[in-house]
Amino acid sequence: VNFGDWVNDSIALKKADVSFAMGSGTEVAKEASDIVILDDNIISISKAILYGRTIFKNIRKFIIFQLTVNVAAVSLALIGPFIGVPSPITVIQMLWINMVMDTLAGLAFSYEVPRIEYMKETPKKKEENIINKYMLNEIITSGLYTLIISLLFLKLPIIKELFQDNNHLMTSFFSLFIFLAVFNAFNARTHRLNIFAHLKENKVFITIILFIIIVQILMIYFGTTIFQTTPISLEEFTIVFLMSFTIIPLDFIRKIIFINICNRMC
Repeated sequence: VNFGDWVNDSIALKKADVSFAMGSGTEVAKEASDIVILDDNIISISKAILYGRTIFKNIRKFIIFQLTVNVAAVSLALIGPFIGVPSPITVIQMLWINMVMDTLAGLAFSYEVPRIEYMKETPKKKEENIINKYMLNEIITSGLYTLIISLLFLKLPIIKELFQDNNHLMTSFFSLFIFLAVFNAFNARTHRLNIFAHLKENKVFITIILFIIIVQILMIYFGTTIFQTTPISLEEFTIVFLMSFTIIPLDFIRKIIFINICNRMC
């Protein structure tokens, strides 16, 4: 890191990994710098670092969420034909899943607020991968769990018997996949055991989650023609909702195991 305001500082500013110049400095110094502090207040640097770290963390949260859904969806598409389920989700339904996975999730995680605790962390190395061991652990664990519970839901006779017919089963599966993603969003947004930590600070996240749930319910009961769904009973909906919720205690156990392993290794 290098600071400079004058012409003779330009060489050092150019060579530095991260260089700063004051807004009142020379044009040469500002051109050579990576960051220009327009208000000439050195405290602005700490704010810039805080917001930079927050953005980086939010990107990682979004990646965890998205790759978990992708791992499950791609694996299901590959394995499905071999177990007699070639296309458990229609094209239109997949478009809704993609909207939840990309646009809505991106908005939800982007509004996670900066926290002063981020400033206590050691700086990231330039060569550090964006996907770390913790993220990989969560993506694989949650992705495989989503795949396994999806396969059991579609093929296990004891589960299939809980639904009136195949149309009810496939509509319920569509809802199961969405609700698994919704509940996993809570897991992805924090590394804490308490998934509701600081949740009130991100009202956009809460709003988007509620929006997804409401739209999904509307699709089940009023989107029968467009989304090829069949209205399911309250009992069937409850079964789907509770099965989806199991991804939260699963990730709670995963976090405890991961924390214990890290403590032993440290």
